[in-house]
Amino acid sequence: MAITVRVYHLLLVRDGERIVAAERACPHEGADLSLGQCVGGRLHCPRHLASFDLRDGSVSPGWSFRALRLFEIESASDGLWLRMK
Repeated sequence: MAITVRVYHLLLVRDGERIVAAERACPHEGADLSLGQCVGGRLHCPRHLASFDLRDGSVSPGWSFRALRLFEIESASDGLWLRMK
């Protein structure tokens, strides 16, 4: 699910029981990651073969660009809270 928080364009991804918030644009070419797939704890870019680990944002081997920015999500009785740093 794509969301906007302040000026940040983010993506909420369910990885098993976890919900992960990530920047929506791929750090390589800016592709919209909401069009990608999440498989086995990895978010796959729809434009090329790179994927990102949803635990730490690291990019798959063979790519030399920065990790995907991830944001902490807290689940509470009144909904989900996003911790922006």
